[in-house]
Amino acid sequence: CFIQPYWIGDGVDTPQAGYFGLFHYCIGNGFSRELTCRGSFTDFSSLPSGAFKAASFFIGLSMMLIIACIVCFILFFFCNTATVYKICAWMQLTSAACAKMGC
Repeated sequence: CFIQPYWIGDGVDTPQAGYFGLFHYCIGNGFSRELTCRGSFTDFSSLPSGAFKAASFFIGLSMMLIIACIVCFILFFFCNTATVYKICAWMQLTSAACAKMGC
């Protein structure tokens, strides 16, 4: 979700050109094909509203938990298999809850 900054784009029937996403949006003036873009995930103050900031936070936290879960596979060398599965399961459940809150 953070690789592609916008998800919803203009089409044939839209009155104005532009793109819209969680943390990045582009607006066209209708006369030229140039777009004015705003918003960056690295600059939290540039996000449009508090709801977008909260959604970006929860989606980012969800992504970090999934990456941490993958890194936790190293624990198979040091811990009991059941313990590692339980740790990863709780991390994935927490990640799913964060993703749901972000959506």
